[in-house]
Amino acid sequence: MRIDGKDHFINRLGRWDDPVALAKAQALSAQIWSDYQSGAFDASLRIYQPLVNGNDVALLDRLKSNAETRRQKRAIHAYRVAKRYGRSLKSLTDTQSFIEWAQDDQHLSNRTIVGILCEFKRACPESKHLFEHNLRYRKSIAQSDVLSVEEIKKVLADLRDNDEWYYPLFTVWLGTGLRNAEIRGLTWDCVHWDEGELLICKALRSDGFNTMNVSWAPTKTGRERIVPMSPEVKESLLRQKESMVQRELYQHQGLVFLTERNHRAIYDEILGKRWRRSLERCGVKHRRLYSQRHSFLSHALAMGNSPADLAQVAGHSTEMLLKTYAKPTGRVVMPAWA
Repeated sequence: MRIDGKDHFINRLGRWDDPVALAKAQALSAQIWSDYQSGAFDASLRIYQPLVNGNDVALLDRLKSNAETRRQKRAIHAYRVAKRYGRSLKSLTDTQSFIEWAQDDQHLSNRTIVGILCEFKRACPESKHLFEHNLRYRKSIAQSDVLSVEEIKKVLADLRDNDEWYYPLFTVWLGTGLRNAEIRGLTWDCVHWDEGELLICKALRSDGFNTMNVSWAPTKTGRERIVPMSPEVKESLLRQKESMVQRELYQHQGLVFLTERNHRAIYDEILGKRWRRSLERCGVKHRRLYSQRHSFLSHALAMGNSPADLAQVAGHSTEMLLKTYAKPTGRVVMPAWA
């Protein structure tokens, strides 16, 4: 088929002297022309290609490519769910059948299904209209990711008493608001003691297929930034350095935080387990690991820091900082007129 002066292959139907193959070609041409006239033509030609063993191979190939390139859990999950589904996803009716299957058979939440459909759209932007839906889900409340001052003190005290190895990590995390990959990839040469600041110039990204596999990468924005150290953070890092020197684990360009048993790079699963246990012991409502960043930035804003300065520390634009991290903290200072 020729589109915009270029030939595109759809499928091998048979020989020209085969009347069955010729009939299939004419029917397929009629469908394409009908879709073009009605405005429903799919320029990717994906919906005109046949299934292979019941699978939508074209979509699966694109999802697999995205998963292997980005190596993020959401992209990988979308690929695995589509592969498990094993049926056509070439029309709005197919999409509705997929949603019903995901809800009834897989017991996925609407939020998760919407995320999967977004990955389908990312994989096939030319036919994204085929993945439209009317799913609704309840968004989390504004302060769900932010711990109060009392909760932070309680959790840090619990970690100090019950999880001494990871206590410095969570102290630094809650005191700097670094991203997960940045706290994981923090090295000693980036700790500037005299200046009282951290140089954030790289990240240690975990592999979505195997979170214990990590690789070096630039920061999310691709730019370096400086994060000031509070006295508490500086003291915690000094103690961490002394501890690692005693255990002969310290290297000038080595990682600041390591796993307790095999002294490898930390990963989210082990930190999440420690975090959940501490919250349970303290009787604090569960928060995800990323709440470290939300709590730090929200409290720093509430304390009166300049949004522009704080955005530079966080590695965000001022607009994104206020839109994403300006959440209630309980630090309300009422005006007095007397």
